[in-house]
Amino acid sequence: MTVPTLSLKPAVAPKVAIAGFLRDMAKIAARTFPAWQKTLTSGIDECPLGYDQRRAVLEIHPLDDYYFAAAVAVEAAKIRALFAPDEAAELMSQLAEQIDAKAGRSDRAVSDIAFFMISRLELAAKVDKHKMPHDQAIKVLLQRLGVHKIEATAHLMDDLLYRHTLGESLALDVPEWWKKFKSKYVIEDCFERAPAEIRVEVPVPVVAEPLPPKPRRAVAFFEKGLTPS
Repeated sequence: MTVPTLSLKPAVAPKVAIAGFLRDMAKIAARTFPAWQKTLTSGIDECPLGYDQRRAVLEIHPLDDYYFAAAVAVEAAKIRALFAPDEAAELMSQLAEQIDAKAGRSDRAVSDIAFFMISRLELAAKVDKHKMPHDQAIKVLLQRLGVHKIEATAHLMDDLLYRHTLGESLALDVPEWWKKFKSKYVIEDCFERAPAEIRVEVPVPVVAEPLPPKPRRAVAFFEKGLTPS
């Protein structure tokens, strides 16, 4: 007879986990966006664009929302590789439900570009591990701005220095959120739906602070604004 082993990690519902993730990504995006926008604008301003062309690239698009989507995508693209299929599916479903509202939008502008980026990043991770996630996200973002369609700016798509400079904040400031989350928590719903399944949790060394004591549910942990880092 098999005896189920209980996880020693607190369990977090997918909805709560995604809310915490988006909260942290929004804070990071808000803090790093001004410098990123300055870098984007300086590159565009060096191109011989007319007023209407420049406006088409820089002014009619919600740049802050696109940047937030990129920050989310760079880290969310790791979810399917880190979690079991049912857990990943629930996390992605919650991400689709919450991301636009977190950006303050009533449309699907942010979720559309974020999930397009995620699909590109997941594919790149499978076929070419040398492609950096932040660079791939920047390429998608520049394409969404129409940079590749304008003769005066098309060369920026192949300007590695410019793209890497734009992607620097995504590479350095976006933390390994989900890896740290998984080292400390389990996804609640998927665990509780199959209580008879053998589940062995390997103890994870504490890096910064001890795990919070029981109860198993970690909802309060996220509601207080703390992160899994």
